[in-house]
Parts: sequence; structure tokens; C-alpha cells
Amino acid sequence: MQTPEDFGGLTGVLNTGMVIVACLYTAVGFFGYLRYGDHMIPGSITFNIPLNELLGQSVRLMMALAIFLSYGLQFYVPMGIIWPPIKHKFSEDRQKIAELIIRTLLVMFTFLLAVLVPNLSSVISLVGALSSSTLALIFPPLIEAITFWDRGLSTVDDLSLLLN
Repeated sequence: MQTPEDFGGLTGVLNTGMVIVACLYTAVGFFGYLRYGDHMIPGSITFNIPLNELLGQSVRLMMALAIFLSYGLQFYVPMGIIWPPIKHKFSEDRQKIAELIIRTLLVMFTFLLAVLVPNLSSVISLVGALSSSTLALIFPPLIEAITFWDRGLSTVDDLSLLLN
């Protein structure tokens, strides 16, 4: 990014993008509830879209296309973690093909996981419930304690960081 200061702040790229995404999700939920009400099939609003209409088929096609085109972006962080430690095992001219093979294996793994787990929505809910509390409550004070460890905080300060 040429101007990193444009990323943060109240009107930065991150906040603007997140506000747009939140508004779109809210609009889909609002209009989905207006259309289907309490008789909605649980899981996803796309389950309620009739397949025998052209509009319903085009919406499902666009959803599949959006997921297909954005799936590679979701592997940006996992590949950033997995690739550097194993990159040196491949020669310079084979690194690109090896990276593509690893990406393909990750996609196939997630596909097989989705196919083989019978009730995936329950597993996703469980993982979300367990990891969100860890991410929100445990990691921030732990990272702060590790970051500022050399500043010589007292034991009381250390405990207050860990308990908050």
C-alpha cells in the first residue's frame, strides 16, 4: 500500500469496507426476514430461494461464483503461515508449482471436511463459540503482557493485565 495511513482511522479503508459489508449483511437479513418471515428454513437464507424460478437460480449461481472467486483470498493467512517454513525444501524453479499444489491440497481438505462431517453447522457453531471467547478475552491481555514484559511492570500490573 502506497499510503499505509489510509488503512486505519475513522474513514480508513478497513473501517469503510467493514461498514459496507455490515450494511449489506444487515440488508440481506432484513429483506430475507421480510420475504420469508418466521417460516424460513434455518441455516442460510439461500435455502429459502425457490429453485424453479430464474431469479432464484441466478441468485444461487451468483452466490456460488462469489464463493468460488473469494475462496483464494481466505487462504492468504493460512498460506502465509504454512508456506515460509517449507519453502526452502523446494528448488527455486519449483516453488511456484509447490505453492499451488499446497493451496490445492488445502482446498481439497476443506471440501472433504465439508462433505464428510454430517452436521457441519453444529461444528462451525462450536468452533466459533470456543475460539471467539479465546480471541476476545484471552489473547489480547496475553499479547499485551508479552509485549510489555521488559518494561518492568509490577506483579499487580501483570495480574491486572491477565485478569482484564
